[in-house]
Amino acid sequence: MRAAADGLRVLAVDTMDSGDLAAAVDGRPGSTALRPEILGLTTQDSLNEYVRRFLKVPISPASIGPLSRVFDFVSNAAPGVKEILTVGKVGYEARFQDWDEIVVDAPASGHVVELLAAPTSLHELISSGPLVGQTAWLQELLAAPTTTVSVVVTPEELPVAETTMLLRRLTEETDVAIDALIVNRTPLPVEAAGIAEAKRLVDRTAGSGDAALGLIAAAAVDRARGAAPFVAELEALAADYDLPVFTVLENFDDPISAVRSALPAAGEAR
Repeated sequence: MRAAADGLRVLAVDTMDSGDLAAAVDGRPGSTALRPEILGLTTQDSLNEYVRRFLKVPISPASIGPLSRVFDFVSNAAPGVKEILTVGKVGYEARFQDWDEIVVDAPASGHVVELLAAPTSLHELISSGPLVGQTAWLQELLAAPTTTVSVVVTPEELPVAETTMLLRRLTEETDVAIDALIVNRTPLPVEAAGIAEAKRLVDRTAGSGDAALGLIAAAAVDRARGAAPFVAELEALAADYDLPVFTVLENFDDPISAVRSALPAAGEAR
């Protein structure tokens, strides 16, 4: 959104086609001319486009019963086929369309590894045909310095464990550079005075009609204190991979502004 506001042509891709990305962008005030264009991807849509563009078949395979079953079988049986359709569509936009910036909201955890490794995995399986050349240039695109992954994680036990594994797999199984670790939805830090005040509020409201207020304050304090060790663990993990860490403070009312405040402005050193 920042790049679009600066006048760049930006494509934002939702690989799960959940609609969440479009809802976040469309819900912001301001001129629609200064927003990224949203592309929601599904495997079927990507397959239809591939068939039309490269195999020169004008009809969707989903509309032809026997052909549809063949495509379903191949895409489920061969490793990397579904993923190559998704990453291939994004690659096509990067290579043949006039975008200044493409930002991809990728699947969580290990699913993104399969997505980024798909061109290499499929290239190792085939020796001839149009896919050979197509997987080759996709490999080059993913390995280029202009293609990077920003890993986003919340400061909680399971996401931190998954991120530890994700960083290792991205490094070992893909050629894509990792450029940052973003700690998202981090609770606001609570100082000692805040902890003491929450305790007093719990004691003062116990048994009264305001008891819920005290319990909410105590839960907020507990959550903030519980996140602190995970933030420290993520900072240590980022140091192991020589990555900058950006901490996004939780803001339910305006999460995009929270992200905007946490990330460096265009042109600033990371």
